[in-house]
Amino acid sequence: MLKQWLSAGLILLAVSLGTRLNAHADSDYNQALKTAPQGILLNKTMPILKVGSASKSSATVVETTNPAAPNTQAAVITNGPGKFGAIWSTNGNYFDLTKDETVSFWAYLGNRGAEAGEGMAFVLQNDPKDGGAAPNFGRGGIVGETLGVWGVDTEARRKNPQDLAKTAIQNSWALEFDTNYNGLTGQHAAGKANSFDASFPKEHLASNYPGDPDTYYQYIDTGGWGWIFTQKNYYYAIGHKGLIANGAKPGFLSNGQWHHVTLRWNAADQTMAYVFDDENPQTGEPLPGMSRKVRVDVQKIDPNHTGFARWGITGTTGKRWENNLIVFENAPGLVDAQAKAKLTDLTRNRVVPEGGEVVSGDRVQLDYQLTYRNGRQTWSSITTLLNLPEKIAFDKVEIRYFGKEKEWTQMIDATAIKNGQLKAIFDWELDENTPAATIQLRGKVGAVNRTTKVASRTSMVTSNAFVGSAQTPEFSINPNVDLNLDVTSSHALTVEPHTDTQVFGKVAVSTSASAQPIVKVRAMLNRQLLTTLTPEKDGTFNFPITADKLRAGDNVLKVTATTAKGESSNTVTVKIKVQGTLKFDFISPREQFQASRLTGRDQVVQRSGNWQVVVQDTRGNDSQWTLMVHAERFRSRTGVPLMGGPIYVHADGRTTDIRERPTPVVRHTTSEADKEGKYAVHEDWTKKTGVLLQVEADSAVGSYGGRITWTLADTPG
Repeated sequence: MLKQWLSAGLILLAVSLGTRLNAHADSDYNQALKTAPQGILLNKTMPILKVGSASKSSATVVETTNPAAPNTQAAVITNGPGKFGAIWSTNGNYFDLTKDETVSFWAYLGNRGAEAGEGMAFVLQNDPKDGGAAPNFGRGGIVGETLGVWGVDTEARRKNPQDLAKTAIQNSWALEFDTNYNGLTGQHAAGKANSFDASFPKEHLASNYPGDPDTYYQYIDTGGWGWIFTQKNYYYAIGHKGLIANGAKPGFLSNGQWHHVTLRWNAADQTMAYVFDDENPQTGEPLPGMSRKVRVDVQKIDPNHTGFARWGITGTTGKRWENNLIVFENAPGLVDAQAKAKLTDLTRNRVVPEGGEVVSGDRVQLDYQLTYRNGRQTWSSITTLLNLPEKIAFDKVEIRYFGKEKEWTQMIDATAIKNGQLKAIFDWELDENTPAATIQLRGKVGAVNRTTKVASRTSMVTSNAFVGSAQTPEFSINPNVDLNLDVTSSHALTVEPHTDTQVFGKVAVSTSASAQPIVKVRAMLNRQLLTTLTPEKDGTFNFPITADKLRAGDNVLKVTATTAKGESSNTVTVKIKVQGTLKFDFISPREQFQASRLTGRDQVVQRSGNWQVVVQDTRGNDSQWTLMVHAERFRSRTGVPLMGGPIYVHADGRTTDIRERPTPVVRHTTSEADKEGKYAVHEDWTKKTGVLLQVEADSAVGSYGGRITWTLADTPG
């Protein structure tokens, strides 16, 4: 009787333990659905995935329960011990091996840590069984270490790796998320299907070709009775390409968190890059993650050269198990799109980079730019949940659509912004004809009393076929600083040559900062930095300007106050005129006219030699002068006067006789074009203009000479 009661008690205890275990599993499963990140719909209006048709598959598609991630479905690959699950892309939603493709999803691998088992795999395949592809488990039930894709190593006498490879999904490539260590080796390993991870880290990600014999490494175990009768048994490990592991965190895969995964296929290089944990599951913010890139032999996936592969997720559990769920953000080739954010300081006309700065009171513009690149579907039902950066009061919101032939705008009431968030629903879809749209927000940066850092914010862009995110830059807000500069000395100075001078002024500072900013005053003299100084505590300053810095005539001094953060005051211009002189810089001392044969007719004789007349006016721009000329009567050596004499021919053809009285011939106003105030009068002359010699018909043969005198007048003339 006592034994019967003891037996009943043991039975009740076993039931009690079993009940607690199921409650724990259900709790984890429910928690996974409650915390599922935003994803897309999998099998509703336009199904992109279907449950694998293999007879042993228990995969399902369910609705998630996170209110922050509406219209999201999860693929439940396994959620109990001894399970196999597979979910495959529908017909028409293939992975295009001839084009670049991107796949991103969230993977949940339970919360059992190092006690989890077995895991999942992302698979590309062209197995003849198509949507019914699965390992050939035989009669022995589900084999956990296969992850629903690798070969079934349950026969101890299987000598050829080819035979093992035939039991896997054929013509396939797999990226495994392995949560259980299958590393059994030695005498008892053969036929136990528990050695695929031998010599590799425990929990890990890795990739290879399940249906390729070269994937499997053979181990031989020689056993038997005594030394006379022996037999060889075999077991296998698989090669782990592109291995990702984390020895510092055992159980890092099955840790009760959703893990983000991104795969990028480069068709030209035939490489697959994959990144694990590249987004924060709570905030969606980007993380560095762990990444690898592997070369993929397309011939092993697509031996018939179709250019396509079916894609999907497989998974298994053994005695150890965990909940395995997948939430997809996008499907290969369905919608290829991008979302990014850009912040522009309108007041200062500059884009705010990561780690950049704005100033209190500045007007800014925040753009969320959406781009449709291509896809089998249009990008429709677009909804954005914008987490806006702090300290900016937005007062204008609109969505601008950019079509190939026209642009149009959808207005949004700025009062819809609540608690720093804005939900915006697009009225239009994006496609090849309307490939871009921008949510544009404008506002004013709030006041701060010290430099304040504003954190980056991540916003989600969701739709039925694509989920993306955009991050605003992290930036700092500097207190508003108003600088007003005044030159208290004259704004127009006149100094004697070789004389020093000074410019006095004051800077007034108005700021919301709790501490006064450091101010510098900069002076630019004739577009060259003269000096920079710090004003006195009361804001006054004095710029000494030495004579060697000034040029003759006009000088321009520009004075500006700035802070270390880049705020600037008004710029004050001071004109400094150095008293100059009007003089001849150079006149040819001796010149002559060309020798000429008398013809019995009047003629004009041209110059010979390098006639030069250069005037220098250092009195400053806008000063005027008149060049006059007179000449004595030209005579021969015997005193015979020349019939005729020098003339001045102007550019317009007018002729002025040069006689004994000074006659104006050139009038000029000095300008910036006259370097050092110099004006070369002769450079305006041609062979037919300037000083020439007129010889009349009745002139006698002879050699004539005379004096020509140039005179300057500091008047317009």
